[in-house]
Amino acid sequence: MIDLQHLPGSTPDEKTVALLRRHWTSLVSLGISFIFILILPVGTFFAVGYAVPEFFDDPVRTTLFVLGLSTFFLYAWLFLYQHYIDYHLDLWIVTDNRILNIEQHGLFARTVAELRLHRIQDVTAEVHGFLHTMLDYGNVYIQTAGETQRFQFEDIPHPNQIAKLVLDLAEKNRQEELGEAVEEFQNGSG
Repeated sequence: MIDLQHLPGSTPDEKTVALLRRHWTSLVSLGISFIFILILPVGTFFAVGYAVPEFFDDPVRTTLFVLGLSTFFLYAWLFLYQHYIDYHLDLWIVTDNRILNIEQHGLFARTVAELRLHRIQDVTAEVHGFLHTMLDYGNVYIQTAGETQRFQFEDIPHPNQIAKLVLDLAEKNRQEELGEAVEEFQNGSG
């Protein structure tokens, strides 16, 4: 679990309510790419060997072919690794005070955005398509009046439950903020 004390703007009494990542089906295209990348060089080797049987008789061409395949595998692994890191490090943390959106961009860039719960005006859950409906995953949009008009949780499991949870937390947080404001007002005027 992520320690909230290492994130900006945390308070000592803050508790994590939900830790959200994209649904596992987001990795299916990555798996298909991985299989294709493994099959492509082997297929190329057999295709070249079948089409031009004398190609591998020359050691220079064989060396260049192996070097080309090695370079291909290097870039393919880097591509797959970068996409997996993007999947794994995109994270949404819902606490009892705020929502953190941690988004990875490439290997060396990350954006962390924060939204206080009392600023939330509307929460919308969206599930489109047969697969999304059957596996219960989709998007959750959080509308605020602030500068960031819309926070988006992409392809998360159980979007309707998460939307209800965020609305309930936002209402509870607004009630606490209102109670503290009334108490401060009474202490200041009394």
